[in-house]
Amino acid sequence: LLFIEDASRMVLHPFEGDGAVLAITFHGGKTTEDEGESEEPIVDTTGKVTARFRYVRTNAFTNERKKGKKLYTGMESTRNTASSVGNDLPLPFNRHHLLPGLNKMRKNTSNTRAVYFGKKLLSLWSGGLPYKLDSLALSTDGRTQLGGVVKKEAASMGAKAVIDAKKNRILFFGIDEEAGSSQLNLFEFNAKFQAIQDNDGKVQVPLPGLAMIYDFAVTDNYAVFVQPVLKVNKMQYMMSKEPGKTISLEGESSLVHIVARPGSKNAGGMKTLEIPYDGVPDANLQFINAYEEEDGTIIFDAIRSDGTQSRGSSSSSNTQWPWASTLANFQSMTSTKSLWRYKVHPQKGFISKDCISNDQLYFGVVNSNISGQKHRYVYAAIGAMGEDVAPPQGITKFDLDSNTQESWFPEAYEFCGEPMYAQRRGDDSEDGGYILSTLFNGKDESSDMIVFKANDVKSGPIARIPIGIAVPHGYHGCFASTDDANWTYEEIERRAKLSDKMETRGSMWNEVKSDFSGLGLRFDDMEEYFGDMM
Repeated sequence: LLFIEDASRMVLHPFEGDGAVLAITFHGGKTTEDEGESEEPIVDTTGKVTARFRYVRTNAFTNERKKGKKLYTGMESTRNTASSVGNDLPLPFNRHHLLPGLNKMRKNTSNTRAVYFGKKLLSLWSGGLPYKLDSLALSTDGRTQLGGVVKKEAASMGAKAVIDAKKNRILFFGIDEEAGSSQLNLFEFNAKFQAIQDNDGKVQVPLPGLAMIYDFAVTDNYAVFVQPVLKVNKMQYMMSKEPGKTISLEGESSLVHIVARPGSKNAGGMKTLEIPYDGVPDANLQFINAYEEEDGTIIFDAIRSDGTQSRGSSSSSNTQWPWASTLANFQSMTSTKSLWRYKVHPQKGFISKDCISNDQLYFGVVNSNISGQKHRYVYAAIGAMGEDVAPPQGITKFDLDSNTQESWFPEAYEFCGEPMYAQRRGDDSEDGGYILSTLFNGKDESSDMIVFKANDVKSGPIARIPIGIAVPHGYHGCFASTDDANWTYEEIERRAKLSDKMETRGSMWNEVKSDFSGLGLRFDDMEEYFGDMM
């Protein structure tokens, strides 16, 4: 058992944990650095991998590390509130404090998603700016305003980025949240990570009420968002802005917003429809993929959370570490999950939804090469108890054309994370690549990277790679092809050693920012130096 010397330093929900990134580079052959130029020996990496794991050095992480104690407690009253969806595992509906801007209540942990595009690596969190990381060493360069496209350093950005594989573009979003009305900001960048020329790569759309939106999907012409209807306690919103006291989900239809992308013909135009209500608000959806059919119908698949059947009758299990040491604890804190298909026709005002599977599913993905296009296969992590609530343990694959499913489960003490699709060079079929996932062994507290053939998940891993450490359960990752990430072991090693020296010294000299305050300090520095007062 892991011994914690000071339990008061532990957060009350795993989502409050500081972000860290695991990167694994698969080497296809011996390194080929310039002969005679390097004094270092050339390492034969044929059939080997280089792994690295590093915390994201956010301002909050650095501040707490210097002070040696937990400083950001703004979400603790919310975590002590009994709410199956609000404090759901693994991804809660209440993800950040409602006090806007840079402040001590809203801790940007940068822990939700790692995305690599345009040879840039970012880590994301719902409620603040992304952090830019060094792709080789995983060292932290600092917060990024995406080349100045995001105008406010205190902007509330979403933790989702969607890559349009067909156009080779990436889209982000942010929400300016207010009790009476909110504003959606949608950003679109080209392959060089520059804002597209159309509409300067940005559209802004007003949304009704307090919009708590964490996920979205894209098609050729649209971005798709789902907004649950919230009841807002206006007195608490004025006084505390603590989510657990301020907002609650209403038992009624959620809204689906179809927003024309910045590069589309009717950029910024929005059509809003109500999703048919079946007794469960379509809140906290995990989008998998979306696409357009020839008649204009938009189809998207998502994992839905249902908190109405939660076994939790109190919040006691939310207030101490470990959060879910038994199956009963996990079930008391976790909503049931299911896979759904939604069909929307914006012009006809038509919307429908159908349940594909009631299995307990997490982290659904498709082949990233067809993101935004029609897909046949969906991969997900799956619990081992069918429709009953259970932690993500195995890997499953759905064939939506034949309505079939195949799954693989590890040993009872092993648990898989998110599946990630990796393309196989020379094979353009939808399931001709590989599925990657981290696997945690609870028996000996170690982690492996496991590799499946995407067209034969049920047969189990074809490779199992010991990582060498116990990697905590994570959220969302990505796969980068060799063309974009063809780094040698020597390149990674040199960069990592340099980063280690910088972090040991607490140095930030390599961070390049164009934003300065009147005191001559970056805003990043202000939070670090004056964090106790913010």
